[in-house]
Amino acid sequence: MARIDIQRRFDWDTFVTRYWNRRPVLYQATGVNPFRDADVFDAALGASRGAMAPPTTLEARTDVQFTIDKGQPVQLAPWLPRDTDGSLDGYDARLADTLGTRRYALIISLLHSHGFGLWSQERAFFSELWRRVGMPLSGAITTLFHGNYEHSPVGVHLDRFTTFLFGLRGRKRMRFWARRPWSMPVTTLVDYAPYLEKSFTAEVGPGDILYWPASYHHVGESAGEGVATSVNVGIPITGHQTRDDVEDLLSAGGADALRVRDAARRRPLEPGVLDGGVLPRELPVALRQAATTLREATRDARMHANIRTLWLNRLSAGGFEPSPPPARRRPLKDTDSLHGDKSFPILMEKTGTGWCCSANGNALHVSGPRQPVDKVIKILNTAREVSVNELLRPFPSRGALPLRVLESLPATREGVRRMLEILLTFRAIHLAAS
Repeated sequence: MARIDIQRRFDWDTFVTRYWNRRPVLYQATGVNPFRDADVFDAALGASRGAMAPPTTLEARTDVQFTIDKGQPVQLAPWLPRDTDGSLDGYDARLADTLGTRRYALIISLLHSHGFGLWSQERAFFSELWRRVGMPLSGAITTLFHGNYEHSPVGVHLDRFTTFLFGLRGRKRMRFWARRPWSMPVTTLVDYAPYLEKSFTAEVGPGDILYWPASYHHVGESAGEGVATSVNVGIPITGHQTRDDVEDLLSAGGADALRVRDAARRRPLEPGVLDGGVLPRELPVALRQAATTLREATRDARMHANIRTLWLNRLSAGGFEPSPPPARRRPLKDTDSLHGDKSFPILMEKTGTGWCCSANGNALHVSGPRQPVDKVIKILNTAREVSVNELLRPFPSRGALPLRVLESLPATREGVRRMLEILLTFRAIHLAAS
């Protein structure tokens, strides 16, 4: 029977050489777990607010699942984290008073998009892996598993993600099969007792890190009576759809590109026929239509600018999209001092008639000559403290800006001040302590 490797020192180089996409490994109490209880609770609160928002609002999400025993309650609100809980411990105590001996599971997908503290720690941790294996094109996913459930609601299954599990609280057992243990034509199995002999397990405690490749069937189980909390980070390895990338590019192309894309979806494609199994000299009609549609949607300069913006956002998000929403904008005074972040600098690239600045998965555009704006970004990226007045000194004043600037900010004193205020909402720059 297979057994899992156990390591007590975490090192990225060793991990990539021995385990990446090869076999599972359990790192015990290495002290490098990037997730903190407070950040996880904050992100869970953000996801819960979104789940309870009316479906018509932008914040409404379907990232949250809650089960009691093996059923799902009709109303989510009573069972999700609240501000008044104060912490995961407070949340658990409230549910214990209500549920008694019944078991529950709180599962939140895209957890990283709901809390900046969690997102930034996670991005920093995995940036070391990306340097060695490359950043995933589709972006990684982050899922919270919290509760005292008997086993994962979906049962034994196979992901298209290679996965890291970070133990936070309580204990959890992960059960693995190197190959699918059943022969029935089903993709998941809840009753897996007949196949236990062919499995092997890893028990994860607080501070532990468990990794397994996408090729392993698995199920999470309770390893004790108490509540367990873990965060899974899935990195897409198989099943990536090129169509998803094209959809991203067209979605970034604005209303015109979206209209072309939607018109193409409504247009029936002509069938293509092979002559005796040999490809014809010309593309089949369906492929010609698809190529023409893509050419029409990507013809103008705006699309090329949007493609650059999309790519810069993907790079600055560090593999974890969508990033948390920006904070509220606040006005900056000339006497305020700012500094950037050397580890995750603001990215800048020419887009059409202006410049795109991207930080933490968000972008803004500035029009005009590059040199003075580029100098501001370079100063901020050194992380040294600098006053707003010093940054604005090279720019001419052209009067007040409108409250909303939809296209791009002008390279004026007023425009660059607004740029700094927006970068502050992106959390790409920070106010120096007074």
